[in-house]
Amino acid sequence: MLMQRSDYVDITQLYYFKVTAETGSLTKAAKLLNISQPAMSLMIKKLEDELGVELFDRTPNRIVLNKTGKAALGYVNDILQSTEKMKSDLADIAGKNLSVSIGFCDQDVRWYSVPRFLTECPDVKIKDELCLSKDAEKMLSEHKYNIVVTPKKIDKSNVYCKPFLRDRLYLSVAKDNNLADKDSVYFKDIPKQALLFPEIGGYYLDWVEEHIKSENPDLTPIKNDMGTTSYLVRSTNFLAMVSSLSIELRNDGTHRTLVPLADDGLDFMWYISCLKSNQNRLNPIFEAAEKMRKEQNEK
Repeated sequence: MLMQRSDYVDITQLYYFKVTAETGSLTKAAKLLNISQPAMSLMIKKLEDELGVELFDRTPNRIVLNKTGKAALGYVNDILQSTEKMKSDLADIAGKNLSVSIGFCDQDVRWYSVPRFLTECPDVKIKDELCLSKDAEKMLSEHKYNIVVTPKKIDKSNVYCKPFLRDRLYLSVAKDNNLADKDSVYFKDIPKQALLFPEIGGYYLDWVEEHIKSENPDLTPIKNDMGTTSYLVRSTNFLAMVSSLSIELRNDGTHRTLVPLADDGLDFMWYISCLKSNQNRLNPIFEAAEKMRKEQNEK
């Protein structure tokens, strides 16, 4: 016997259920999804009617997943991920250009790698953003990004994660500065002076700023946008910082030399990750990433 239309559960219902379950609030979920709270409540009730079970325990001020709802959420997550994979696979079969969103935890690795991805993968449409979330795996699972680049390995069973590029921080020093002859230097050993500090956001600079506050509060960061900072680097003798990935993006001038910073945490590996369910589709990006990694190792 053919099922009546009311026997079907649609994808929109499942997605609304997922958002409600994760926010624990019909009001919050409705706000995130830009619908009214009564409409949200009706959608959840319709899903429960079609499944023949209640998914939430309700109180006047709260809605909480019950045992059945927790089990349902696992199925819903699998269904939504499979649906996204089906959409992307069918788009590939239909001959549409691959579109990839990449979240970078730092600007330097973003600015270094995106032009190379575009060169190596000319048929891929890339949308890149600075992603400051500390839960990169969640950004993948919620399909905020197809790929994330992070300073730490994501060790999750559903995530494909590979080493990407090595990065380290240097001090850009005028050649007549007493620090110029050193093989390396710790932040704590730098004499009191100004330090050019670009306000571009990202993991690296946020970490360094907190580190300076604890190790050498006598250093005075001079914060400006990237363009102003680059101009000051070329036209003054102020100390400045530069990473190995951003050296080629910034011409510091012939009056400067680079001194490695020796503090722990300033020489590390970036990792590139995606959901395993998307791995085959995103293979062109990962092949380009591996090529970049090998080229860096050969230098």
